Amino acid sequence: MKIYEKIGEKPIKRAIEEFYKRAFVDPMICHFFMGFDIVEITEKQQAFAIAMLGGPKNYQGRPLKDAHLPFTIKRPHFGRRQVLMRQVLEEHKIADDIIDEWMKLEQDLISLIVNV
Repeated sequence: MKIYEKIGEKPIKRAIEEFYKRAFVDPMICHFFMGFDIVEITEKQQAFAIAMLGGPKNYQGRPLKDAHLPFTIKRPHFGRRQVLMRQVLEEHKIADDIIDEWMKLEQDLISLIVNV
C-alpha cells in the first residue's frame, strides 16, 4: 500500500505547507527560495509529493533536474531539507515507518537535486 493510501491527501498537503514555512526562513536553505512565491512553490510541491507518494499524478512543474540545476545545492543542503521534513512529519504524528518510507523516496531523488 502506498503512503498516499495510508495517510491520505490532507496530511500530505499540511506537511508540505508546514515544511515550506520553515524552509523559507531556515538559515541554511532559505537563500534558495529568495524571490520565489511560497504559495506557488507549496502548491507545486504538494502535487509533486502526492504523486511521489502514490496519489494522483497532477504535478505540472519542470523535471526535478531542470528545476534544481540553476542552484548550487550541496549534500548538506539536501540533508538539512531532510531534517526539516522529518521534524514536520513527526510533529504531524505520522507513523515512524511511514516517515522512513517517505524519507527513502526523497533520498532516492538526491541525484536529481544535488548538483555540486
